[in-house]
Amino acid sequence: MAFISHNKVRSGVNSMPIANSRPSGFHISRIQNRVYRQCAKDGFNARIRAELAADLTGDVPATVPLYSHSLTRQSYFDQGWQAVTHLDILKARKRAKAQAMAVPNEE
Repeated sequence: MAFISHNKVRSGVNSMPIANSRPSGFHISRIQNRVYRQCAKDGFNARIRAELAADLTGDVPATVPLYSHSLTRQSYFDQGWQAVTHLDILKARKRAKAQAMAVPNEE
């Protein structure tokens, strides 16, 4: 006869993800509120744009720019900004390079 547990508490071992892609555990898709999820996406995209612009100008952004005077929205923007990994930056550079190669020069 099999052991049946009527306990509704989940084990910590079974509920944890096997591998976390972000060291902080932050995932934009887990933000339930659509407005705050968009703030985090805006932060992520702004950081990618800033890193690509830094390749051209040499100015690496030292601080997170002001997104909103709402502390909650700014907090989610900061989380999205900090969620960018080196791999994300490399992928964006590769995408930008491919787009530059695909567009013919108009001379």
